Amino acid sequence: MSIPDQYDDILIQNKQIILNGIIGAATPSEVESSVFFARYIRNIGINPTNYWIFLRILETNNKYIVDSLVGNNDPRLLFTILKPNRALIKKAFQLLTVWHPGQIYYKVLLAILGIIESCYHNANDGYEIYDLDISELNNIGKFLDQEMDQDDLINATILDILDWISILGRYDGDLRKINVAKQSHGIRMAYFDNTKKLTDIISKVLLVRIEREKSEVKPSPEFLAFMEKLSHTSI
Repeated sequence: MSIPDQYDDILIQNKQIILNGIIGAATPSEVESSVFFARYIRNIGINPTNYWIFLRILETNNKYIVDSLVGNNDPRLLFTILKPNRALIKKAFQLLTVWHPGQIYYKVLLAILGIIESCYHNANDGYEIYDLDISELNNIGKFLDQEMDQDDLINATILDILDWISILGRYDGDLRKINVAKQSHGIRMAYFDNTKKLTDIISKVLLVRIEREKSEVKPSPEFLAFMEKLSHTSI
């Protein structure tokens, strides 16, 4: 057996251990290992062959791991180097569907919204890439926070997306597009109209808030202290 074959065997036999060390968030040691891997992959940079790794790291929804992946950058710009494609947009909507308001770390939410934003900036072109439906639209709108003003970064991003999508079907008369556009306009108006609530247009089930921090696994205090020191160095 050649040395490369031995490496392949090692990787296969220890697959779960390796995965836990690069995208694990179930124990403090997994989180600590994943933090360093996220830092490493951030330094490599995102490209068309590795962006699924970035998505998988975001999927941990762990503040410490995601902070290491994003660094000081705007999370909305994480995937902007990529040309939007159907698989990427579908995954973004799947992630929005999984989490409830309050349950998703805000940098994860902004990164996902950035994917959708880049696709639907021109709504009709975006619809040709991924023909979203009303349920997927509701899973964007459910993250609007009526307790925050429209300049809040998350609210502003969602409101822009809804505004763009609200013009679908205006010129071609496609009934399916028109229905999505009407829902988009309705969600937007429910936010701005003081006499309405999001529950008037989005199911209450989707709007149930869940606190993320209660289930989040943290690194050890010693690790956090080390990372704080590291943040002040050029390493």
